[in-house]
Amino acid sequence: MKLSRAVLSLSFILAAFGNGTAGAHRLSATAGLRGEPAAGTIEVSFLYLKAEGTVPSYQTAIWLESEEVRYVKTLFLSEYLSLGGYNHEYVCPAWVKQADWEKADESEYEAVTRPTPPIGSSTLRFDCRERGIAPGTYRLCIQAHIVERYNILYRSRIVIGPEASESEPEVFHSPAKHPDASDILSGVRFRYVPK
Repeated sequence: MKLSRAVLSLSFILAAFGNGTAGAHRLSATAGLRGEPAAGTIEVSFLYLKAEGTVPSYQTAIWLESEEVRYVKTLFLSEYLSLGGYNHEYVCPAWVKQADWEKADESEYEAVTRPTPPIGSSTLRFDCRERGIAPGTYRLCIQAHIVERYNILYRSRIVIGPEASESEPEVFHSPAKHPDASDILSGVRFRYVPK
């Protein structure tokens, strides 16, 4: 999982000159994270519900995108998804398509991998200083896998800066609403709390 410094340097140079490969594009999108990190906390609150007639996997990915919809940083991944579930393109596909997770280094993997959230209410907090997240405007995303190819994605703009920011995200179902479990992920709220 580790990338050599030479490969990272070469990828960064290629990204800077617009000669994009997937890895170079990823580094270009994260270049803004190299500034002084914000002092606050990102909070993601949500409710996982049981489903009648099916057993959802509840695999979860939470990540940041730029306003231009480019991948920036993974904040949270369920263990199964992080350990190899990312190879199944139908499990949290919006995150899988962007994250290029097989190229993640060990420190990134260790920082975000956690057990799948339980049924009920959860609030996950991400310290911007610890995660190296600079002030700016981002799109915050959470995606949950239900079963087979069914997933739920919530996405919204969030401002990380000197003032608190809160948003109620828009929901997307893929490939459509699951007939028995379209609301297993609900009550999603995104919040930034400065220190």
